[in-house]
Amino acid sequence: MAKEPSTTFVETVAKDFASGLHCSQVTLAYAAKKLGYDEKTAKKIGAGFGGGMFNGERCGALTGAMMGLGLKYGYTGQKDAENLAVLQQKVKQLEDAFQTYYASLQCEDIIGVNIGTPEGAKKAVENNCFANCPLLTARVCMILDELL
Repeated sequence: MAKEPSTTFVETVAKDFASGLHCSQVTLAYAAKKLGYDEKTAKKIGAGFGGGMFNGERCGALTGAMMGLGLKYGYTGQKDAENLAVLQQKVKQLEDAFQTYYASLQCEDIIGVNIGTPEGAKKAVENNCFANCPLLTARVCMILDELL
């Protein structure tokens, strides 16, 4: 299990959320910074994956982290296809570590509403359903520390 994020780091992630970033952007930018890639570009790439791709599917923090793993362990074709097995193993480790904290990989299950509908999106905001997302996202970043 990954170490717990510091209160300071969770607060930093919460500030990222307050500035308008999504969980996917935070985790991908975190990985990009660690690997020497441009954080601004990473945030743009991760922008469409927050909130389970805006419909409650796979947790955006996870998809951002998976893209981060791809930055390090990804492959571009036959010449480096052996990286595929490594990437698959790292993604599995990410998901397994995540599930030590959360019972599901799905955003909808984690926050308790389907944000893919106008009613669900409204309910999520009204009920502060994203309140735990900074801690969740910080935890995913700590898992990335172990996997990158």
